[in-house]
Amino acid sequence: MIPFTKVHGLGNNFVLFEARRCPATIRDAAFIQRVCQRHTGVGADGVLIVSPGGEEGVDVQVDYHNADGSWETLCANGTRCVVAYAVRRWGLPSDLTVRTGAGDLRASLLPDGQVRLQIHAPRHVTEQVEIDGFQGRHVDSGAPHFAVEVKELDEGLVATHGPAIRRHEAFQPRGINVDFFQRLDSQTLRVITYEKGVEAVMLSCASGSTAACFQAASSGAMTSPVRVINPGGELTVEFDPSWQQVTITGAAALVFDAELPDDF
Repeated sequence: MIPFTKVHGLGNNFVLFEARRCPATIRDAAFIQRVCQRHTGVGADGVLIVSPGGEEGVDVQVDYHNADGSWETLCANGTRCVVAYAVRRWGLPSDLTVRTGAGDLRASLLPDGQVRLQIHAPRHVTEQVEIDGFQGRHVDSGAPHFAVEVKELDEGLVATHGPAIRRHEAFQPRGINVDFFQRLDSQTLRVITYEKGVEAVMLSCASGSTAACFQAASSGAMTSPVRVINPGGELTVEFDPSWQQVTITGAAALVFDAELPDDF
């Protein structure tokens, strides 16, 4: 049997496997697609494959794969779930270092159960460009995002326009995640993300929320900490004036443990 744990961060949900307890097939794209299928599999936005640190200064390692089986550099919500898992299941210290595809990141499981994750400084990859009628910028916040400010935000807008922007020729061959955001005040944003590899409007995307916050700050005053309202809940993004010290804080839940048959 193949053991796993279902986890989520604000509804952004994952199947977590410990690499040392599972066969190598957990990394196969076809296996990941079957697991993430919501009608015939476990159902998830992606798969987290977790391993011990393996070297000094690294406590835990994670590989993230989208529901379509594609590998991605960083899933910040998923990484926060890994931190909660490593502390609660492995007994690691509440302050630790996680190795991700975007580099080594410091994180903390807080007394209230939330997880704070420090990420590398976001950066603009492009100047302001117009894609599919929307003005925005490509932001690298550990994963690639196109952040667009709108006056009125709802899930229908994201579902309608997200797929075309995600697949636009400007972002080929890998495509891009798309974050629409609405500025409520200097410390509050609403953000809804269309995520590549999942091909859906998300309940939450932490790296997308950070990209939107970074873009909002570049085009108007934003004061840290910023409350980011996603459909699945709220994240807090904190940053210094130079955006060199950036953290994302939010809930991370371990939902249940189960097993899959070896021939799944």
